[in-house]
Amino acid sequence: MFKMKVRRKIKNCIYVSKIEPSLNQKRYHELLQMISKENRDKCSRFKFKEDALRTLYGELMVRHIIGQQFFLRNEEIEILKGDAGKPYVKNIPVHFNISHSGDFVVCAFSEQEVGIDIEQIKEIDLKIAYRFFSKSEYEDLFQQSIIHQLDYFFSLWTLKESYLKWIGSGMAIPLDSFCFKITDAGISLLDKNRKALPFFKQIWMDGYKLAVCSMMDNFPDQVEKISIEKIGIGYG
Repeated sequence: MFKMKVRRKIKNCIYVSKIEPSLNQKRYHELLQMISKENRDKCSRFKFKEDALRTLYGELMVRHIIGQQFFLRNEEIEILKGDAGKPYVKNIPVHFNISHSGDFVVCAFSEQEVGIDIEQIKEIDLKIAYRFFSKSEYEDLFQQSIIHQLDYFFSLWTLKESYLKWIGSGMAIPLDSFCFKITDAGISLLDKNRKALPFFKQIWMDGYKLAVCSMMDNFPDQVEKISIEKIGIGYG
């Protein structure tokens, strides 16, 4: 019978790890043995090493934090997928969500459902907002000063992605079916299909925009950095 060695309820937290493309092949294959067969196979199918590393880092971060918080060895941690494809840890009272962009992989942990998204802020054709944003979001975007439009776009994009990931339905819900408004007073969401609305937090980090979504409003203002040297060892 499974006996969960609970240390305490997991705190709401966000971890970030910087991808190291120079990770040598021997160490890479050692780390691959620590993750699920499904993700090992997924890593082998990627054309570019950076894509494989994002998948590898994501699962290693989850396993490391769960192992530390609940005093579990790596082999005791079983990561499964729900009906909608959202991963969860079997028999452990914790929710997590992973996102990656550019050089970074982030993971949010919570006692309740959580969604997170990170995006590298880079030059794009802002007219793409017309395809994916609601009418009011699109109008708000182009009411910003030119120097703030790009940042505002990624603020909206990460909020919308984190919300969809919190719901767990991916892109099944059109991005223009709900609406965000960002003002000095904070972030507000309008979604006529949902009565209880979650909380949101946004964090800017070194050229990246990050948003986290949860029914809990006590996520920290900063992310906690964790290195590949740490997430690859020290379970239990």
